[in-house]
Amino acid sequence: MIKKLAGIILFILILLFGGPLGAQYYSRNTVEIDTPTAYTLTRGTYQVSVLGYDRGGIELKTLIGLHDNVFLGVSFDVQNAIGKERTEPNVPGVVAKIKFTDGWERFPISIAVGYDSFYIGQQGRVYFNETEPDADHYSDNELNRMIYGPYFVVTKPIYLLDDEQHINFGMRVPTQPNYVPDDTSYFISLDVPLGQSFMFKMEGERIYYDFDRPREWLFNMGFRYSYMNHLGIEFGVLFQHDEPAHRIVRVEYRNEF
Repeated sequence: MIKKLAGIILFILILLFGGPLGAQYYSRNTVEIDTPTAYTLTRGTYQVSVLGYDRGGIELKTLIGLHDNVFLGVSFDVQNAIGKERTEPNVPGVVAKIKFTDGWERFPISIAVGYDSFYIGQQGRVYFNETEPDADHYSDNELNRMIYGPYFVVTKPIYLLDDEQHINFGMRVPTQPNYVPDDTSYFISLDVPLGQSFMFKMEGERIYYDFDRPREWLFNMGFRYSYMNHLGIEFGVLFQHDEPAHRIVRVEYRNEF
């Protein structure tokens, strides 16, 4: 495990300190598969997205760029929206992001904080100590829904093969519907553009802050198609050890007022 972590850290350092080499321009997404980036919307831009997840669940999300470095929005999640089971609408959540910097010309790096939704699949379990601080306990909370919480994220553009990719690293805490500090976790992601319209994504999430419970970590892959930097269609798969893969789909539209 230590050797693997050392290899990952070395790889990240190589990527972080790689400079631009005549890179082309690619759209910068506000989210990868299930984890955020440090990028925001420009002022006067809006974004509407629909996310479909397990058992016909749907999340509707709208964002508005109030400033080039700030956006605000709302998320509304409905479990079993499609299918024969009874629909279960959840309390809407606020979505926001503030970007502090884009770095310097010779060392571009973006840093942001925000509050957003994410999906961990129904096999995920919320961990907490109910009565005894030293006793492990898993709750029976329903998790086939969107979870909300604050996060901190760093995004570094990297330049390989005359293209621009982005690597993201951060930490977040689940607070809605339950505040679970023991589930504070890291996430890391990378996107690789394949021409002007396609993008391959991969990420690791729910990597707990103490690197405990590795069987509950998620490793995700996704593929995105973009049309004219306005319409995006994305398919993603969430993998957890010894659990069925979760397939999600997102349709996203972005434009200016």
